[in-house]
Amino acid sequence: METKDTKDMTDKEKLETVFSLLNPRERKKYKREDNPIMQEVAFEVSDNGELRYIISCLLRTCILALDSENDFASPRLSNCSKDLTIATVLDLVDILLPDAQLASYDAIEKLLLTK
Repeated sequence: METKDTKDMTDKEKLETVFSLLNPRERKKYKREDNPIMQEVAFEVSDNGELRYIISCLLRTCILALDSENDFASPRLSNCSKDLTIATVLDLVDILLPDAQLASYDAIEKLLLTK
């Protein structure tokens, strides 16, 4: 069943509404009084599937590290804290999660699938 809001909309109007619902990913700006230089590290993905794959790989890496009974096996990593390393990767995963994009997709789905 179409709602009153969407039944009179043309396809072009719906598309414009979809574009207005797309939220760009917010960028965090880091500035400290002692260091006014802002630095942002970014990487590109071809689509949301690739982003999901990267996040999934990071999470699987943490799971494997937590499952291992010993510390990291490589002698080069013997001075690394397993807990701190895992916490750092999980923090990165949290930052990578596309929260604003997912909210946009819900709004777009509601707009387009409401009959």
